[in-house]
Amino acid sequence: MSDLNPVSLCGTVVESSIMPFSSDVSREAREDILLVVRFAHRVATEEKEEPLCLDWFTNYRRKLCFLGWDATPAPIVRHPGPSRERILERALSRIGQVGRPEHLAVAERSILALQRDPTLIKRFETRMREQNKTQIQLMPCVRRAGDVYDMVLFHMEMLELDSYKNLLFAKGELKMALHAHSAELIRFNLRLFRDQHKQLVLSRVLSKDRQLIEDLKL
Repeated sequence: MSDLNPVSLCGTVVESSIMPFSSDVSREAREDILLVVRFAHRVATEEKEEPLCLDWFTNYRRKLCFLGWDATPAPIVRHPGPSRERILERALSRIGQVGRPEHLAVAERSILALQRDPTLIKRFETRMREQNKTQIQLMPCVRRAGDVYDMVLFHMEMLELDSYKNLLFAKGELKMALHAHSAELIRFNLRLFRDQHKQLVLSRVLSKDRQLIEDLKL
């Protein structure tokens, strides 16, 4: 991936996660944070068919915590019936409430960049399916101090409708029924990850390279 340029490169899509980065996150830090997310995606997906396995997102989040992400689980708000409210507005609103203004700003830029890339949208759509639901993680990352980074982990699940033509990012909105969502502020100790976990994670991720990983540019 290319060096971080605050004018053009504003984030990265990793499987079903959108990862916006602020301009103060260095290229090296960004690569390591993406490595953690790639690992969590891969292992949670590989383990989802195992007996007694947790649901995908709970397992995904647990893998992140194991690798140095510190957070208290946010309650998952479930919607008893279909909700047609503006889902992207809800996501950005919750990110603004849970995080800092910088989190909201970089999240908005990444959504705009994705809206302008219909080819990437189609590829992203194929990674969002989880059993009978559609799920997305929006995870804006901002450097806090030193090797510590703050990230808002916003997760939403939508009921699968007739087809993925309902995912109309190009029109600025998700036309799907919201099923559940959660939002939490995560603090990631990058030095801890590099000292204790990076080599093992690196070998696991690079041994299989079929994940969707694409930069978002404006």
